[in-house]
Amino acid sequence: MAKVKTELKEVNLQLVQTIADQQLTEDRLNLQLNRLRLMYEFVSALNAAQSVNEIYQIALNGICTALRTSRSAVITTLANHCVQYQESVGISQDYRQSIEAFFEDSSHQVELKFRPFPYCAIFPSDRILQNICLAESIGALAVFPLEYERRHLGDIVAYFDAPRQFTEEEVQLTQTIVTYVAIALTRKQAELALKSSQQFIQRIADTTPNILYIYDLEEHRNIYCNQAITHLLGYPPSEIQAMGNLLLNEVIHPDDLERVKEHYELIQNRRLEENPEDLFLFEYRMRDIHGKWKWFYSQETVFFRNADGTVKQTIGAASDITKLKEVESSLQSSLADKEVLLREVHHRVKNNLSVVDSLLSMQARYINDAEALRAISDSQRRIHTMSLIHEQLYQSHDVDKVDFCEYLQRLVGNLYSSTSFNTSQVELKLDVKPTQLNIDTAISMGLIVNELLTNAFKYAFPNNNVGLIEVILYKSIDDDNLHLIIRDNGVGIPENIDFKATASLGLRLVRIMTQQLRASLDLSCSSGTSFHFTLNPNLCKT
Repeated sequence: MAKVKTELKEVNLQLVQTIADQQLTEDRLNLQLNRLRLMYEFVSALNAAQSVNEIYQIALNGICTALRTSRSAVITTLANHCVQYQESVGISQDYRQSIEAFFEDSSHQVELKFRPFPYCAIFPSDRILQNICLAESIGALAVFPLEYERRHLGDIVAYFDAPRQFTEEEVQLTQTIVTYVAIALTRKQAELALKSSQQFIQRIADTTPNILYIYDLEEHRNIYCNQAITHLLGYPPSEIQAMGNLLLNEVIHPDDLERVKEHYELIQNRRLEENPEDLFLFEYRMRDIHGKWKWFYSQETVFFRNADGTVKQTIGAASDITKLKEVESSLQSSLADKEVLLREVHHRVKNNLSVVDSLLSMQARYINDAEALRAISDSQRRIHTMSLIHEQLYQSHDVDKVDFCEYLQRLVGNLYSSTSFNTSQVELKLDVKPTQLNIDTAISMGLIVNELLTNAFKYAFPNNNVGLIEVILYKSIDDDNLHLIIRDNGVGIPENIDFKATASLGLRLVRIMTQQLRASLDLSCSSGTSFHFTLNPNLCKT
């Protein structure tokens, strides 16, 4: 019987031990579940925090709960190694100011980055710090570094009444809290930096006078535009985006619509290997909210591509050039009026020169002196040379420039046909290249050709000699100089005549015109006579 009692007692003890173990296990499970619940609530609160200060407050509440204290603080290290309190619980303002003042002294500054995680709370060894802590009834403290990806974000300081060793459970819980706080701070700082950057970019975009926009080529709609579109066209950005794929049809001028669509088709078909930095420029009209058409000048470039390299979106800036277009139209109209007036001026100058020519012809009828008649005839040829210029300008599309090739052919032809010798006696050869000259240069060169050809016709081939007269005009490829050559294979200039000192009016005119044109003259009399003029049309005196 006693043996049975003993066995029963042992069974009861085992049962009690089993129940106790089960209770202990259950308590531990409940503790772990409670810890998990608290950590879930803690992490959820961190994720929901709207500011860095709110994260600091949540962190302090978590540390105080985990380490069973009522006092803690978050401090950050400044660039000069001083410390600054960001948030605190249970400590006075005087204490915070005393600690900040203590670390302002360079001899007390310490490097707080990457400090080891503490496993106990201790009393500081520095006497000044001891006095500051005792004044606040602080008997020990522990500094937990907030670090993430080798970045020191600050420190959490927990304060206690006396030094103490942390339990393994407290260490694990505190390490978890500190890790989650560091992650939350990093994420929130990144969010704030991104938001600040976005706000900065948005302020720039909204203050620029041009319309900034992003256009989706596949969806045929605007996905972004700044406030400038409201100032210039009256539409709020939301209304532009609400137009969707009807945007182009709604706001682009019908005459420009097809061209704008072709522009976007061209961009969409550009491949990745083509120049990705190309700017696409085009002009078009858009209708404002009041129905008025305005001109815009856009510069676009590729903003986003699909995986296959095709362009999906472009980003661009559109400038209002309506006033410039109005000024351009006004200038074109004014220019057209001035061209008509200038043509009329050339026509009247030509008519006036013809009147002078007629007056000289009438005067010649009353003159019997042969020398005087020759002088009048020479003057008429010179007048006709100038008259041809004004006649050509009156008939030309360009009222500023003369097609000197065409003019030279007409001038030489008129001189050749008006000579008194048999045209079969002297061959006239022209080799002239198309050249545009201003009126002053053309008149000076025309007078030179008139004088030299007239002299050649008169004196180069006496006694009905047969010969050749050449007129050559070309432009150098290397230096852009213009070359005029007038030469014959006649008898040449007599040796007793000095070209530079002759009293002949015609040759004096040639020298004067050469100086006005800033031309160089190469005169050769070895085989007949050759005048070679070299000039730069851009440097000629007007």
